[in-house]
Amino acid sequence: MGRLFWKFFFAFWLAVLTAGIGVGTAVWVRHNSNLLSSANEQDIIDSHASAFVNAAAGILTHGGVSGLRSFLDSVQEGPFPAVYAVNDADQEILERSLSDSQLQQIRNLYLQQTASPALRMVSADDGHRYLLFAPWTAHGLRGNRHQPPPDELGGEPPPDIPRHPRPGRRPPPWLAISAGTLASLMFSALLAWYFAKPIRKLRSAFAALAGGALDTRIGMAMGRRSDELTELGRDFDHMAQQICALVSAQRHLLHDVSHELRSPLARIQAAIGLAQQQPEKLAASMERIERETQRMNQLVGELLMLSRLEAGVDAEKISHIDIGDLLADIIADVQFEAEPLQVGINYKGPNHISGQCRSELLHRAIENVLRNAVQHCQAGGQVQTTVHFDARQRRLRIGIDDDGPGVPEQHLAAIFQPFFRSTPRDKNGAGLGLAIAYRAIAAQGGDIQARNRRGGGLRVIIELPLPA
Repeated sequence: MGRLFWKFFFAFWLAVLTAGIGVGTAVWVRHNSNLLSSANEQDIIDSHASAFVNAAAGILTHGGVSGLRSFLDSVQEGPFPAVYAVNDADQEILERSLSDSQLQQIRNLYLQQTASPALRMVSADDGHRYLLFAPWTAHGLRGNRHQPPPDELGGEPPPDIPRHPRPGRRPPPWLAISAGTLASLMFSALLAWYFAKPIRKLRSAFAALAGGALDTRIGMAMGRRSDELTELGRDFDHMAQQICALVSAQRHLLHDVSHELRSPLARIQAAIGLAQQQPEKLAASMERIERETQRMNQLVGELLMLSRLEAGVDAEKISHIDIGDLLADIIADVQFEAEPLQVGINYKGPNHISGQCRSELLHRAIENVLRNAVQHCQAGGQVQTTVHFDARQRRLRIGIDDDGPGVPEQHLAAIFQPFFRSTPRDKNGAGLGLAIAYRAIAAQGGDIQARNRRGGGLRVIIELPLPA
């Protein structure tokens, strides 16, 4: 169990426990309130009796007997105190039965002017005076509407009902609190385990990956979950796959570099041995050693450039240059190398294009692509260089076409990888030119692609943003 488990556990447990105690307390208070309400029902009826009697008196004064009758009909249908209205002839307005003793007791209370808030005498529009009263403990009547009228009880007041009935036996409060605490404890532990389990698996996977197990994957171990932790597991698998691919590429690159360096070293050793055995061929051997040394120096320089581009540590600053002049210089240099191969270079595009870029990186990228096109052209062939500049979007597009054999479709995406060759090994290159061009263009926010031409040959397209 890690620290995160306990954080989740205590947080959820305290939250659920607090909510449970609050709800339990509210329910307990409500339950006790209901018990008290049931025990003091008669007191509540007594306290509301005077209000209903006053309301009935007002209705009788302003609405007459018919209004009072309607009011008393509506009152007796609801959970309200019963209000009686008796005229001078001892007739109750709703013809409800009352015993003579009860009527006499009520009239005596009125004549004695006993302070009773639920007893009033009101004159009506039919010429009678109505004695209005509601069940009141002092009247000898109960306010329980479910009890029968006094005359059905033999004219005697109903017996007193205990005001505080003893409630039934209730379970102790600690039992409900203990049950809620136990339930919240189990729920919090389950929820914390649910969150902490995939995190522990992720931690183990990271440790395995750091230990060199590049084939570690965690997606299947997440099960059928569908949440952010599952997405994190998928992201880990993607990261592990990318790391595995990068490490594999580095190993392949190291193998290719060692192979490229071993070949000139072997030739240098052979030239040294030949010079020792045949001193008369010392000059030829020294020339061979110098050529192979230059080739090694060129290879090491290209590897350093590729390494800086991949690491993103190129220190060249962005400067404002004329792209037209840059292209003219590149074409002049490559044309000088293409003359022995009888290959021409044609240029089509504007002569002056200015913008901000890393001139050295752009020079290296275009030069490498152009040299690659010249090397794969047939004798007497042509390399077509087309330049287009979108002034509105400030985007430069350079197309370089050769009339060579082209590249198999399945190899088009791989020609920008270091040391890749789709044709027999070229004596004049190590397979790093297009890889350097790809990373030089990408470092400036551009894109480089290659595709075969319909009439034969290869077309390389460079697109580059060119801020003013």
